[in-house]
Order: sequence, then C-alpha cells, then structure tokens
Amino acid sequence: MSIGSYASTAQELNSLNRIDALHYTFEIEISDFNNQISGKTDLLFKVKKTSIDSILLDFIQSDTEGVGMAVAAVKLNNQPVNFRQVEEHLIIILDKPLEKEYLGTLHISYKGIPGDGLIISKNEYGERTFFGDNWPNRARNWIPVIDHPSDKATCEFKIIAPEQYKVIANGLLREESSLGLYHNEEKKITHWVNDQPISTKVMVFGAARFAVLYDQPVQNIPIQHWVYADNRNVSFEDFKPTANILHFMTLMIGKYPFQKLANVESKTKYGGMENASNIFYNERVVDGNRNIESLIAHEVAHQWFGNAVSEKNWEHIWLSEGFSTYLSHMYIEHTYGIDSMRNMLENDKNRIFSYYRKSPDSPIVNTSETNLFQHLNANSYQKASWVLHMLRQKVGDKAFKAGIKAFYTKYCHNIADSEDFKETMELTSGIQLDQFFNTWIYSAGHPIIEGEWKYSGFGKKLKFELAQIQENKIIYHLPIEVGVIYDEGDDLEIFKVSLNDRVESFEIKLKAQPLKVNLDPLTKILMETHFVNK
Repeated sequence: MSIGSYASTAQELNSLNRIDALHYTFEIEISDFNNQISGKTDLLFKVKKTSIDSILLDFIQSDTEGVGMAVAAVKLNNQPVNFRQVEEHLIIILDKPLEKEYLGTLHISYKGIPGDGLIISKNEYGERTFFGDNWPNRARNWIPVIDHPSDKATCEFKIIAPEQYKVIANGLLREESSLGLYHNEEKKITHWVNDQPISTKVMVFGAARFAVLYDQPVQNIPIQHWVYADNRNVSFEDFKPTANILHFMTLMIGKYPFQKLANVESKTKYGGMENASNIFYNERVVDGNRNIESLIAHEVAHQWFGNAVSEKNWEHIWLSEGFSTYLSHMYIEHTYGIDSMRNMLENDKNRIFSYYRKSPDSPIVNTSETNLFQHLNANSYQKASWVLHMLRQKVGDKAFKAGIKAFYTKYCHNIADSEDFKETMELTSGIQLDQFFNTWIYSAGHPIIEGEWKYSGFGKKLKFELAQIQENKIIYHLPIEVGVIYDEGDDLEIFKVSLNDRVESFEIKLKAQPLKVNLDPLTKILMETHFVNK
C-alpha cells in the first residue's frame, strides 16, 4: 500500500495494523553540547487485527538540516526487521504476518534534533532547560508512538542528562544514579515509572536546575513542587492551594488516579499543561503572586478528566477541557462562595459570545474541524463548562455530582465520548437527555432573548414579552428565573417562567412596584439578554 493511503495517525489505520500499545520504555540522552537527542524506545504491543504484515507508528523523520528523528535500527523481539521512514511515520515491515492477540516488543534506536514536542531552550534566567510538550499530537516529534488520545499505555522514562539537571517525569522515581564521565560529559540517569495507562499527549519529562519542595500528602498522594532554583523564594508560594484543591477534587470525583501530584515550572507552549502526575506551568505564570489558584484547580481536575478518562477522539475534547473548567469553578464555589463562581460564569459568557460571532456554525462537538489546535476554543472550555452548569440545574445537584462520580468510576483509565457521558447521566438522574445534548452539545449557537417589561398598578402585575431572536433554527426550552427588587437593599424575589416558543407573553403578580427586574439573576442559563423597562 502506498503512503498516500496511510491516515494521519497510526491509531486511525483501522485496515492496516490495529496494534494496541501496552507499555513504552523511553531511554533518552540529552546533552549541553548540542540539541541532538539519542533515543531508544521499547514498545510492548498486542495485535488487535488478524494477520498484520506491517506496523506503523507516528514519528517525524529527519530533514536535510537534521531536524527530526533518524531511525538507526528496529528490532522485533530482539530480531532485526526492515523499516522505512516516510514524513511523519515509521513503517515497520514484518518478516511474517502476526496474528490477533500476539504480544511482541519493538526496539527502536534513533537520534535527531526535535523540531517540536521536546522544547530545548533557555528559561527566564538564561539557563538551559528541556521540557516535553506533546499536546495535541506533537509527541511524534521526539518519541515513536501511536499519537492519539484513545491509545493509552503505561510508560517509563530513563533520562541520561548532564549531572547538574534534576529530572521529573510521569509516575514515581525508581532511580537517580551518577554515571560519571559519559560521552564526554558528567552525567546521571534518572528513571521514572508510570503504572497507569495514559495518552501520549501527557507522556513527558522535564530537566532543569530545579528546587523541589515536598508538600504534605493528601490521602497518601505525594505532592511536590518543582520550580527553577533561582525562583524558589517566591515560586513555591504559588502552589500553596494544591493540597486543598486535591482534597476537594477527591471528594467531588473519586480517588486520585495517579501515583503523585507534581507542579512544575516550565518553558512550554501553554499556561498550564496537565501532563499525567506532573503538571507543567509556563514560567510566565509562576511569579509568586499567588494568582493561579483557578489554573491549578483546572490542571488538577485534568488528572481525572483528560488523563484518567480520555476522549475517544479529538472532537470530544470538551470532556477534558469543559470538565476541568467547570470543576475549577466548583472549587472556587466551594472555597469562596457561590457569588465568586457566578462572577466567573458571567465572565465566561463574554468569551463564548465573542467566539460565536466568529464561528456561528461551530458546535461543541465539531466533527468537521481537522486542525487539532482549533479545538482549543471557547466552545470546548467555557461553553462546555456552562453546559455542565445547566445540566446541574436540570438534573439537580445531587444527581449531577453522583453522575460525575459514576462517569469517572466507569471510564477511569479508559476512553469515553459524549454519548458515554450522556448515558451515564441518564442512568444516574433518571432523566432522558437526548434533547439537552442535541441542543447544547451537538448544535451551534445559544439563546438570544429580547424583551420589555412594564408594571401595572392595577392588580399589581408585571407584564412582559420574551422573544428568541437567535439566528439558528433552534427553539430553546428555557426555565427562566425572573428577579425582582422592590427597593434598594431589598432581597431578591425570584419568579419562574418557562419559555418554550419563539415569542411568549407572561404576567406575574407582585406585591409592589418593582425598582429592578432582571432575567436569570442567579446565573443559571447561558443566554444573551436584552430586557428593558417599557
């Protein structure tokens, strides 16, 4: 078969290899002499399809300037096999077909300069650093993998680095030993082992001149903070909320799914990256001002949703980003009160509405978007968070929290999609949710409500008309609360109406003339409103 017939990732090659990656062992040597890395990867795999004659991995080949990876040798169960590199793939040609359920180990030796994925740079203090930064499918730039969130495996990193570096990676530390003079540098080996299956997007290591603080464990989970040594006097302060966040998340969702929780100051693409058991935070946000509590909560929540429960495909990324956004809001609600959470939800509306004006036809689950980076948008984060907030109102607080726990328990260390979550919430709540998901998850847009109100002293009646003026053809079914304030300093009086048509009129009996009338005063529905006194 020609390379033109190969799909964009090895996981998508349903008709070709169908192997399941079970465990990766990455041995990588880094140097201060240059940006070239030397790598050895052992991949334990199982054949999922009968009679395969080739295996394909995601791995970007070296270009004419030496950027990319050049494979030197491939072995299957210690026996050399033929291979070729074509653009972003390593194609391994088998001597004889392998049958379904066959277990084997590939050994791949290579070297090269990573064009991406492993960021070799200098930090804000001018010191050299190395940080893995794989999201979404950039691991292929420096390690040979099945680079898709649905193919999860356990992993370990053996990093051979100059002696002055401390090395962090997924899992627990197995070994840290000096090697003495090794390839003309004083080097040591650091070995981390991760026993839980994770996607390649969160398989990383980091190497820098770190200072490390070992915090008090929460429910026997070690908490560590890794910051630049030059920054230790202030940076440790930023991570102080971690223990409270971890405690809240375990109560809210379930047992923490990994062997440690490490916060790591880093030099990477995003403000925070949820790498499994070692979260990387860009050095720009670790400044000692203790203003990243919500960000920490977001990244810690990812350890459950995104890392332990992973999306089956990229279009379901809201199960990662939307969940982490809303769970961080719930942490703020728990810690600082409901008003703080409502302020965050109101702020999120601005980003949602702005994104809608640029991409009015984009739903949360967008199967037509092929640029993976474009999935990082206000739909996947803020709108999806808002959908969870509205789902909480629809099924009730108790059923919602039970559903989150049930979803995590069922799909922990596995993969799921939007339908899996819907079915779990239906079972937990006893409420049929097809219409809700079709409206909010699979369709674009949101309600835009216009209305005018007037008070009639005769009968003390509040009369108003509401019109849905959104451009999409959806007629939303909205349980809207109407908030009335009679005098400054008065408590809010709440009335409930149901808007189920394009235009409807309502009449509410009040106890006096209102000073203010607002729609959705307690921030429960994602909608734009224009509601004025006539």
